[in-house]
Amino acid sequence: YENFILTYEKLNEIVLMPRLYSDWVNALSAINAIYVITDTENGKLYIGSAYGNDGLFGRWTDYAKTKHGGNKKLIKLLEEYPQRYKKFQYSILQILSKNITSEMVFEAEEKWKNKLCTREHGYNDN
Repeated sequence: YENFILTYEKLNEIVLMPRLYSDWVNALSAINAIYVITDTENGKLYIGSAYGNDGLFGRWTDYAKTKHGGNKKLIKLLEEYPQRYKKFQYSILQILSKNITSEMVFEAEEKWKNKLCTREHGYNDN
């Protein structure tokens, strides 16, 4: 998990063809995680968390479909640069237990936002 990097193109392919990528779907659905989206055009980061029944696969499916996952700064970026999502890459920072509480997930996410200064120099706004 810690060694892979997905481009938007590859992520979208996995989401669109889940039967072909069933190993990926099963593995990413089985974990909760803190993830990072890197804008390879400018180096800015977005830190997010994934938890719940569909785990990381469920959250990343939302990004594949919407390109922004509902994040305000990514929405604004894509309004200005509609094709920028093609420069996004997706990685896992920390794997979390499926038994973890939402409070513990938010604490872990907060830690990574602070460590990587993604509010000041990235795409996090909360």
